[in-house]
Amino acid sequence: MVETDIRNRIEMRISQGEFLAGMLHATQQASDQAHTNFVENLSGIAGSVRALLEHNDLLRRIHYTPNTYWPSLHGKTFAFVDGGVANIDIPSAAPIGIRVGSYIVRPGDDSERREHFNIELALVDDLFSDSGFLYESDFLDIAKLRDAARMVSEVAASYRLAKASGGDGVDAIIMHGPLVNPVAPYGSEYFPSFRRKACQGLLHDGEWNGDERDRHFIALYLTILERLRETGTPIVGAVERSIGRDPVFLRRLLDRLQTGRLLKEKDARALEQQVLSYGLNDASLFDVVLGEGEYVTPIPVMRQGPENKWPEDWRRKIRDYPEALTTYIKPSAMVMPFRVEAFENISGFDDLLALILHTSRLLPSYGFPVGLDIVDRFAKVPAWLSRSVKSQHQIVLLKRAMESGDPRAVAFAKRVLAAKGRDWLFRPSV
Repeated sequence: MVETDIRNRIEMRISQGEFLAGMLHATQQASDQAHTNFVENLSGIAGSVRALLEHNDLLRRIHYTPNTYWPSLHGKTFAFVDGGVANIDIPSAAPIGIRVGSYIVRPGDDSERREHFNIELALVDDLFSDSGFLYESDFLDIAKLRDAARMVSEVAASYRLAKASGGDGVDAIIMHGPLVNPVAPYGSEYFPSFRRKACQGLLHDGEWNGDERDRHFIALYLTILERLRETGTPIVGAVERSIGRDPVFLRRLLDRLQTGRLLKEKDARALEQQVLSYGLNDASLFDVVLGEGEYVTPIPVMRQGPENKWPEDWRRKIRDYPEALTTYIKPSAMVMPFRVEAFENISGFDDLLALILHTSRLLPSYGFPVGLDIVDRFAKVPAWLSRSVKSQHQIVLLKRAMESGDPRAVAFAKRVLAAKGRDWLFRPSV
């Protein structure tokens, strides 16, 4: 029966998303026999993973019972957190705009206190400005500066909410995205530290006085994560999309089974190689392994990647990063499973997974906590706002260029305003 279910799920997915990519990958690299038996081979792989989970009691299931579940949450308060980043790309400046919003909801409360929206944290700065308050100096890779600022802002906003828990605070926090992000890419030489006042604001601690190394993203991010964990407020990160083809979670699962002498090394390696040969990541694999409402028993996973890729100056600090207690949950039959992360010492993880499953089924065929979709729309920096900021910059630039009387400055301003590759404005004149 299980094999039939797996085969049916594969056949439903065979022309969609990751499985289409997997088929193309197999077509390029695998043998003719594998091409012919694509579905059969995938069924075998998924069946082997399913058998491992069942045999070692690593499968859990949450029953979808909205009529009894929602009344049971009366009196509870939950916060959904997400950040939005302004997408502004202009020369001579590197503006950054980040805001982190929260959507706080009290299920079953019919009063005006049922729902509350708030901007927990807002940062506006120019990454090239000497008077900027965010970073000590600029850096060639602006995208990395923005990513680092966004990640630290989101966890800092969650820390503020968690710190206020108790009384009118929240009972749990659900973040959009990973709870623990990889930090090694931000340890490259000359990556700037945050300024002291920015750190004090992010830590919600006006007395904090760390040195330059303490204010570096890798150290500061860890400090906020540790403070967040110490609040004791249950918090999870829900990761909507799996990027890349590396089955990190499955590999960690196989390692644990092998270490516990529940799986032979050769069998673990063979199964991993089969998964890799089809280009499957964790989400696409567990899409056909898991049934409706099922999730894998959470296990700790190191999210920092292989140690040989860590920057030498930050290896000791990166070793201090907590592992993320991780699972994959599949809310309903026709949606992809997604990753959920928490701190290892979390209390009531199963209860939070039940909340995630029930909020993931509030909208037909959506399959992700609807509270995160709501806060995403609230916190997102709209495109019209980014365009308006860019347009204002271009107007000022052209005005200053014309006032200068310098033809070269005017030509540069024209390029900023209108040039797109071989633009008609810049064709050679006859």
